[in-house]
Amino acid sequence: MTQDYLAFFGLFGPRAAATDVAVWHRYNPILPVRLTDGASLNPSGQIWRRFHLGEWEYKQDPETPDDYEARQY
Repeated sequence: MTQDYLAFFGLFGPRAAATDVAVWHRYNPILPVRLTDGASLNPSGQIWRRFHLGEWEYKQDPETPDDYEARQY
């Protein structure tokens, strides 16, 4: 029973800073985003993002020849 009260008071203590998410995951932006390498966005190619050092980072897969050919028609 005492442990329950201690856990309750632990809710009001200092909290850890936001943790970084080192894993890249797919992202479908509505508005254009700035890529990490500063390149311009491609019309095709998947955009990826991760939370690193307190901000979001974005990167994009390079366009494959099959993607380019499919976009032409």
